[in-house]
Amino acid sequence: MKKLIIMTSFFVFILNGCTDSESVLDNTTDSMLLALLDEDEAMGVDGFDSGGDMDLDHDIGLETQGVARTFSDTLSFGEGYRIRFGRQLINRERTVEFETGEDTAIGLVTHTVNGEFIATAIDTNQEQIDSLSFTKEFTTMLVRKVRFVKVDDPASPDGYRWKIDALTPMVGGSGDKVALANLSFYSLTDSLEVGELLYSFSSDELGDLYIERESLPVFTSFSRIVAYANVINNGPEYTADSTGIGEWVFLNYGRDRQQRGRRHLRDSGLFFDEVMNDNIHSGIMRVHGPGPGQIRGVFRTFIETVDLATIFVSDGGYNTSIWSFPYRVERP
Repeated sequence: MKKLIIMTSFFVFILNGCTDSESVLDNTTDSMLLALLDEDEAMGVDGFDSGGDMDLDHDIGLETQGVARTFSDTLSFGEGYRIRFGRQLINRERTVEFETGEDTAIGLVTHTVNGEFIATAIDTNQEQIDSLSFTKEFTTMLVRKVRFVKVDDPASPDGYRWKIDALTPMVGGSGDKVALANLSFYSLTDSLEVGELLYSFSSDELGDLYIERESLPVFTSFSRIVAYANVINNGPEYTADSTGIGEWVFLNYGRDRQQRGRRHLRDSGLFFDEVMNDNIHSGIMRVHGPGPGQIRGVFRTFIETVDLATIFVSDGGYNTSIWSFPYRVERP
């Protein structure tokens, strides 16, 4: 017989730390399953928070062959000003619904994140332009399924234990103006040509696309990959320049606020982006290392498309579409 159990955890962020509270669980199995979620480094939304406004492309705290912290130039707009943006999380709520069978359990995990979106315009003297800078509140919901299986364990008093067997990508966002439709990763050859397809994801399969926990997507440290994201913009589109592009796409990656990076995927018709404003955004990412002294490590991505009115207009609402999946980095 299957049963449905709902458990909720709350995380409230304050300036110098965070406080956690968990509801009391009566069922031992449910407690075990929730503990597995808490302990698994592939889970969660850590890294979604940027802690404030950041350059569009940046790396912080990741192993980049001797460069611990690097920033690239932010794109320029208008009369020589630059834009930075980011998020400051205020609180987050996790709800887990377990449907448990005799040997298999499915956990529906929902993260509801509240915070402040920060957009900052900077002039050529590196001074903030107050008239173009603003903050606004946002709420984002992210959902995924996690599959648990019961395995034999002679060392356990019960003769078995539960383990995480597979998980789906986490999907969600805010508003309904923009959506991710497809995402793919290709290798980049030494001659800077697009190589073989490494991984591909489509919106019509993500909800039931289970990725085996022991077979996460793997990238080789310090190799280069090309990411392509196909997006849908339901409009009306706000455009910041003559390209007519109404949304940006970002590849966020890392482990937490102290170890993370971001790459801007562009739809400008340059480099690997063949056609301007065809809703296919692309960009190169140089894979970071697993960390000094480590052979491999598990990290998380948050790929998002953001409506430009969200970034450039203080009262333009908050519209994003987000996909997230864990990945493993291994040394060659």
